[in-house]
Amino acid sequence: MSYSFLPSSAQRIGVRRASLWSVVVSATQRRFEQIAHRRVVRRDLNRLMEFDDRQLADIGLNRGELLHAIRYGRLPSHSNQRL
Repeated sequence: MSYSFLPSSAQRIGVRRASLWSVVVSATQRRFEQIAHRRVVRRDLNRLMEFDDRQLADIGLNRGELLHAIRYGRLPSHSNQRL
């Protein structure tokens, strides 16, 4: 007789559960990707903060919109929203 931790319905349809090791590895990988993305956002924000207001206006941004523009892109030109 074999014992399993899967419910009998899961055994019948052939559902496989991820091993603990694969879950830990994928969670660690996602965390490193998040850290890398935050570093890119911070680097790009620092580069744009070096621009003066006139240079930012030339590319259609102001200082209040920088973080949003880096993370999500610029607001559509037809939008009346301001951040």
